[in-house]
Amino acid sequence: MHEISPQSVQAAQKHALQSIEHGKSVEEVGKRLQTNDQNKPEIGQSIEASGKTIQKQAQESLEKAQQLKDDPSVKVFSESAQAHINASQNHIEAVKVFQKQVRTHLDDHKRSKSNHE
Repeated sequence: MHEISPQSVQAAQKHALQSIEHGKSVEEVGKRLQTNDQNKPEIGQSIEASGKTIQKQAQESLEKAQQLKDDPSVKVFSESAQAHINASQNHIEAVKVFQKQVRTHLDDHKRSKSNHE
């Protein structure tokens, strides 16, 4: 049976902790969007929910990574990696939603500005 190296265990834990922080940042952006853009609060709510999901998935990754200390198996490492992948995918989706919102806001601003000229 293959075992995961202590360095890989540490890297998995580090990545999980970073993902938790990313999730907190995404959640905060969502909250700010809700207070700063009353026209489309659902976008902020969506991003906030994504941040919470990222944190949950990253926490699962961290728990599996910590489990690797006692069971450094490929199975547990794979489970940790999958939870990390899930968190990363949600992060990417939240960024895409945010970018779309920024583009829409900028387009609206351009239209509004050109209408006033």
